[in-house]
Amino acid sequence: MITIRVCPANKAHFIRLKAFGNEMLAICDGLGITPVAWGGLVFFGYTKDRNAIIHDVDLLVPNKSIKKVMAVLRKRKIRYHYYHCTHHNKRWHALVVSKGDAQVDLDPIEDYYKGPRSFRKFKTFDFGGFRVKVVGKGSLIKAYRRASEVSKDKPGQHLKRLEALKRTR
Repeated sequence: MITIRVCPANKAHFIRLKAFGNEMLAICDGLGITPVAWGGLVFFGYTKDRNAIIHDVDLLVPNKSIKKVMAVLRKRKIRYHYYHCTHHNKRWHALVVSKGDAQVDLDPIEDYYKGPRSFRKFKTFDFGGFRVKVVGKGSLIKAYRRASEVSKDKPGQHLKRLEALKRTR
């Protein structure tokens, strides 16, 4: 386990994200689902960039588990929205779950991650009590490289994160 002892620039929001992230991990655990984090949170974990702004928590889960999670969310009256779209002739899905200003996105691992699926191979990051499995740095670099090429809304941010990740050991 790798302990991340620093906080991003938006510390107060990050604390709320961690609390809601733990709630979502508990829901997943109750359903036998092991999420794997990726995106901005994991970027922050690898770079420890105190100037980073973490808006949400992105978790990869098996596509077949999303409906199970939605049933629990409905029962607990937790807000969510299921998005799907087509981009570059490929269907993309995401379950966006929110509580207050904290947001956790559940993305189908089959759509977003092409690396090894053995959950024993993922590292675990501990963000001050929020313990989550994370994609490898190489996989995150590939994701940011692709995002910097195809993103319509944040290509510059993705490129900056790609370069920062490449500089880390």
